[in-house]
Amino acid sequence: MGLGDYSPGSDWYYAPNKVAPIVFIVLFFLSGVCHVYQTLHYKSWRTTILLPWAAALMITGFAMRELGAYHTGNLGYLIASVVLIMSGPPIYALINYFILSRILYYIPYLSPMHPGRVVTTFVGLDSVCEILIGQGAWRMANSSMTVRQRQVGADLVKASLVLQATLFGAFGLLAGLFQYRATKANVLTRKLRTVLYVLYVSAIIVTIRCIYRIVEYCQGWTGTVYRNEAFFWVFEASIMLVNTMMLNVWFPGKRLPPSNTVFLDRDGVTERRGPGWTDDRPWIITTFDPFDIAGILSGKDKKTQFWDMTDEQLEQLRAEQKAKKRSVIAGALDPFHLWGSRGLIGKHLSGSNSTEKSSVPTVTSEKKRSVIAVVLDPFHLWGSRGFVGKHLSGSKKAPATGVSTIKPETSITGKRAGNETMEIA
Repeated sequence: MGLGDYSPGSDWYYAPNKVAPIVFIVLFFLSGVCHVYQTLHYKSWRTTILLPWAAALMITGFAMRELGAYHTGNLGYLIASVVLIMSGPPIYALINYFILSRILYYIPYLSPMHPGRVVTTFVGLDSVCEILIGQGAWRMANSSMTVRQRQVGADLVKASLVLQATLFGAFGLLAGLFQYRATKANVLTRKLRTVLYVLYVSAIIVTIRCIYRIVEYCQGWTGTVYRNEAFFWVFEASIMLVNTMMLNVWFPGKRLPPSNTVFLDRDGVTERRGPGWTDDRPWIITTFDPFDIAGILSGKDKKTQFWDMTDEQLEQLRAEQKAKKRSVIAGALDPFHLWGSRGLIGKHLSGSNSTEKSSVPTVTSEKKRSVIAVVLDPFHLWGSRGFVGKHLSGSKKAPATGVSTIKPETSITGKRAGNETMEIA
C-alpha cells in the first residue's frame, strides 16, 4: 500500500494496493444489486434509478485501479480509474436532489420552491460539475502532459468540487427550511423525518469527500495527500461505500410515494391524488429562472396551487391535464417545447386568440393567421394547425359540431365566474 513511498516506473507514484479494489468491487456490487431489487420492488425508479448506475461507475473505476496495480506504467488505466471514480459521487448527489424533489411534491404547500425546479436547477448545475470533472480529471492524471496543462486540469477539478460543495450547502438550507415548516405545521411524518436525516448524512459524506479532493488538488500531484494512497481509501472509497449502504438500509423509495401526483393533505394523515405540481414553462426557462419570478409577480404561479381543491375538482383537473399531455414523439422531437399551440415560439405562430381572454364566442370557418406568423413561418409548418406543429401540440382536436357552447371563466381554485356549471381551467 502506497504510504508516500515512490515506486520506480509507476504513473501512480506509488504501487497501488492489489487487494482493496477487489474488496470494494464486491461490496459496491452487492449494494448496487440490492438497489436494483429495492427500486423494482417499491417502484421508485423515478427517484432511485440512478443508485445502481452510481455503483456501476464506482465498480468500473475500482476495476481499472486493480488493472493499474498490475500495470503501473499504463497511463490509460490511471486516467480511466480517476475519471470513473470521481464521477460516482456527483451521481449520488444527483440522487439526493431527486429524493428532496419527491418530498416537496408530497407536501407541496410547504415547499420553499417548485419541486420540479429543484431538479432542473440542481441537476443542471450538477451536470456542470460532471463536465468540469470529465475535462479536468484526465488532464490532471495524464503525466505525459506539461505541468501547465496538468495544472489547468487540476483547476477545473477544483472548480467542480467547490461548485459541488456550494450546491450541497444550498441543498441543506433548502431541506432544513422545509423541515422547519413541516414540523411547525405538524405534518412531518416519521417516514419523512427518516428520509430527511438520511439526506443530511449523505450530503455531509459527499461534502467531506469534496473537501478531501479540494485539499488534494490544491496541494497538487506532488503533495502528501495525492502520494499517500491511504487518504484515497478512507476519504473516497470508504465513505462513499458507507453512503451507498446507508441508502440500502434506509431506502428512500420505501418511505416515499412512487408518484408525484400523491400528496399529503394538510391534516398530516390523509394522502390524496392530484394532478402533480406541473410547470408548463420550457426547460431552459425553468433552469435560469427556477423560482419563476415572473409568475410570482404576475400571480400566475398561484393558479397552479391545487392542494386546497375538492376531490371532484382534482379529478376534473387530472382529466384536463391528461388531455393536454404531450406525446412521447412530441417530447422527443421538441424537448424544449418551443413549438405547438402552447410552445414558447409556436404559441405566437398559431394565429389564434386565447379563448380564456374573452367570454364572447365567435364563429369563424377558418382562423386567419397574423402577419407576424406569416413572416416568421411562411410555409405554415409550426403552430397548432401547421404541417409539423399540429403533431407537436399534444392536444386533441375537438370534433366539429354545429352547436356553440359557452363555458364560464374559472381559475384553478375552482371558483365560478357566474352561476353556470363549475369547470376547472
